[in-house]
Amino acid sequence: MEETQVCEKCKYWAETGGTDSGLVGECHRNAPQPALIDAASAANIRYAVWPVTGDRNWCGKYEERPMASKELLARVAMIEKLEAERKAKAKTG
Repeated sequence: MEETQVCEKCKYWAETGGTDSGLVGECHRNAPQPALIDAASAANIRYAVWPVTGDRNWCGKYEERPMASKELLARVAMIEKLEAERKAKAKTG
């Protein structure tokens, strides 16, 4: 497993908060799983939850999250700026 193949970078993971140990989120790879609020009580309340994972957890179903348009445009702008600086330096040097 590569370090980059962690829940935080997976397209199915949604951040829900954080702890002293790192970020926490829900895995939306599969449908929510059944859960009980109080299994010891006679009035069990049933509902479904997404599996909760830490940002550095991983599984065998990782799929890379597509880069957001805003992030992609920022990277392209940075590359263009660096290329312009390199060309300007080459002309003067």
